Amino acid sequence: MSAAMALYRYWGKAVRDNDNGSVNCHLLPYHCLDVASVAAYWWDHAPALRKQFCRGYSEQKYRGWLLFFVALHDLGKWDIRFQAKCWSAWTALNPEQAGGKAAGTKWDHGLGGLYWFKKDFDSDDDYDGSLISFNLHPKQQWLFWMEAVAGHHGYIYRHTDTDIAELALPFSQKSPGEKDKQARLAWVDALAALFLHPADLSLNDDPPDCSPLLAGFCSVSDWLGSWSTEDTFCYQSEPAPLDEYFSRRYTVDAPAVLQRSGLLGIVNPWRGLAGLLDKGQQPRQLQTLVDDLPQQPGLTIIEAPTGSGKTETALAYAWRLLASGNADSIIFALPTQATANAMLNRLEKLAVRLFKHPNLILAHGHSRLSSDFAAIKSRAKNVQDEEAWVQCCEWLSRSNKRAFLGQIGVCTIDQVLISVLPVKHRFIRGFGIGRSILLVDEVHAYDTYMHNLLAEVLRQQYLVGQSALLLSATLPVGLKQRLLATYGNKNTVPPSVEYPLVTWQQQEQWRCFDLNATPQHLPTPFNLNIDRRYLPDMQPDDELLQEMIAAAQSGAQVCFICNLVDVAQQVYQQLCASTELEIILFHSRFTLIDREKKERRTLDYFGASGDRSCGRILVATQVVEQSLDVDFDWLMTQHCPADLLFQRAGRLHRHFRPSRPQGCQQPVLTVILPPTDDYGNSNYIYTNTRAMWRTQQLLERLDQSPLVFPQAYRDWIDDVYQDDSEDEEPTWVAEGMERFANQELAKRYNARLVLNQAAQVIPFADDDSHIRAVTRDGEMSLPLIPYVATTSGRQLLNGQIFDSLPEFSMPEELALNRVNVPGSWQRKFRLEPDQDGVVWLAGTIQQNQWIAEITDCRLVYSEEVGMTAGNINPQGGVS
Repeated sequence: MSAAMALYRYWGKAVRDNDNGSVNCHLLPYHCLDVASVAAYWWDHAPALRKQFCRGYSEQKYRGWLLFFVALHDLGKWDIRFQAKCWSAWTALNPEQAGGKAAGTKWDHGLGGLYWFKKDFDSDDDYDGSLISFNLHPKQQWLFWMEAVAGHHGYIYRHTDTDIAELALPFSQKSPGEKDKQARLAWVDALAALFLHPADLSLNDDPPDCSPLLAGFCSVSDWLGSWSTEDTFCYQSEPAPLDEYFSRRYTVDAPAVLQRSGLLGIVNPWRGLAGLLDKGQQPRQLQTLVDDLPQQPGLTIIEAPTGSGKTETALAYAWRLLASGNADSIIFALPTQATANAMLNRLEKLAVRLFKHPNLILAHGHSRLSSDFAAIKSRAKNVQDEEAWVQCCEWLSRSNKRAFLGQIGVCTIDQVLISVLPVKHRFIRGFGIGRSILLVDEVHAYDTYMHNLLAEVLRQQYLVGQSALLLSATLPVGLKQRLLATYGNKNTVPPSVEYPLVTWQQQEQWRCFDLNATPQHLPTPFNLNIDRRYLPDMQPDDELLQEMIAAAQSGAQVCFICNLVDVAQQVYQQLCASTELEIILFHSRFTLIDREKKERRTLDYFGASGDRSCGRILVATQVVEQSLDVDFDWLMTQHCPADLLFQRAGRLHRHFRPSRPQGCQQPVLTVILPPTDDYGNSNYIYTNTRAMWRTQQLLERLDQSPLVFPQAYRDWIDDVYQDDSEDEEPTWVAEGMERFANQELAKRYNARLVLNQAAQVIPFADDDSHIRAVTRDGEMSLPLIPYVATTSGRQLLNGQIFDSLPEFSMPEELALNRVNVPGSWQRKFRLEPDQDGVVWLAGTIQQNQWIAEITDCRLVYSEEVGMTAGNINPQGGVS
């Protein structure tokens, strides 16, 4: 038998017929060509992606190399150890071997493919490589390409890791191993004829540099090339000419699966920023700069105050870059799930202005439970012409990995950071991000650990020639310079005092854009009156509580923002005991079911079009600080660093209203400060003591003068975060800063450590708990499942009997009923997590509350207050 005919005696996919027990198989060369056909069609219809891959190299030649290597992705299946995994399929193709069965079927065909790629082409090896013209030691450049395609099942192996004894064939399988090698060599020759020769290439040529996007591109092509249905990629077990088979799959099957997947979007022509605005609206402030920004990839930092149109500016610039052929899609990353949910609603009506039939996908740990996202998909089902859109959306949303493959992905920052961390299939996200313009909102909201991870994400965007846009009210100079340096600039960009400001960076090129040339578009100065209150533990006293109640009784929408959940719960209970007014408590220590209700209620009452028919009070934590479009007549806050103080202040008189309740006509921010030299428990939340102290000094220097925006953004942030200490700085501040500096060093070290581990052999599974573990530093929250023990099994807070649920619905019910509590509770209350790191805690239902007593502690959960903890005193009460 010729080596070429031997190709048709290997199976690539196999499925057993449950009715008669027979096995239907798909020949290995045909599966490889299925995947190559998807890659070819995708390549031919994605000009922006071609530009990123080629980087000046001939598109025709790059296509030849790309398809050649993509078709080699399953090289490790040309091995008896893989073929033995379905012995009936193997013997059907090789009836002469029906009498026995090969031993040892444990075989990683990804790693094995890379191993054989090295061994087969090694002229010093004891196999004969005469069938292939490339009979040399494989060159480094070839190995990089092979590494990328061989990692399609979740981990990119390095060729330096493949010379291990366990990959070698045992002596007993030397004979079939020789046949496997001849088939592999014949396959390489066949692929050279199919893909290299038409591009005027041969096996003696060197491929170009391997793109960091290749691993993700190959993996997604493999997913789609394995999409076997009644009309796509049907199994074929009879030999047919390879070129005819590839042509048929390219013409018929590949377009069908790519359409169903939603990967090939159509960008609407650029119509200027006006194309994003509602009829009659005119560009304002930063939005007028969009046409001046460079029409080439780079890093763009947009610094502007709340309400200045940063989001529309960023989207309009992204649209312009998309329309000019620099990217295929947009990814919008936000700090929290709540802010991602809010952005999803905001982008829904804008998406169709950027793309024709766009796939708008939400990606975070609980995205599948989002009612708004479900509604977006459901609405499309009612339109006959949109059935394909729905199918795309369904496929893309089945996994957070796929969410970055649509036209617009809205996600939490964690989902973006995974692309550089030791998580399985991280390169899928890396590919999705790399083909997209990355927008990151509220950049100031992350800590040093996350900023270091974000810097690596940006560096990868730079390496693949793609754009990133960072949005913030303003950034400390040091952080801004570190982020700008990720785009190849070894020199410091001169700081600008202008504000608002757009800074663009690409290698040694940089430009700053401000509104000096059009002063009429500068933000209108905004005077904010500061009301300083010095109160023990920075908590409201009875007098302030009564003022809040009186304001709400006069019709005002009042908000008090606390630094800690415990404080928010206490203030809420004090207010409820003093008034019949509607009081809403919003923080993170609720079940997902109750938290979504709180978020919706908060937006319904305090949103841009909220019900302001009567006064109300919202007591909240930082959950309302980022990106939620809420508007209060009077806002109070515990003291915090200046940048976060400004974020909170951005929720005060956020929207123009013709009238405000009596006493609230002018915006007043009440800041509660400590009467002593200590920030109490807030020190655990805001560890930068110097930033806290300097912010307090600036507040006090105002005396009776108002805080003037937008000037305060630049002046205050620069003052608060400058590196030098001050002569008048108290000893307790210096001591706090020493602790803070050590913590910052630890965070940088941890970031470097986890980034270095990104190439470890066994990455973490791609699930929500592992993702948080590697994207967030410091003490993690502890997932707790409150339940009631019944004769039928464990009853969750929403009434479901967990043990009676179908297995497929269990993860969703756990997500809905889980409460994230401080990690310190595990030690403090001696809580025991299970093997998945989740604490199951039995309790009882009393007066609509779940209650559990553990030694001298009582945990209580209610829909109104969330989870609380207290010590049981000797009289039986809780303190």
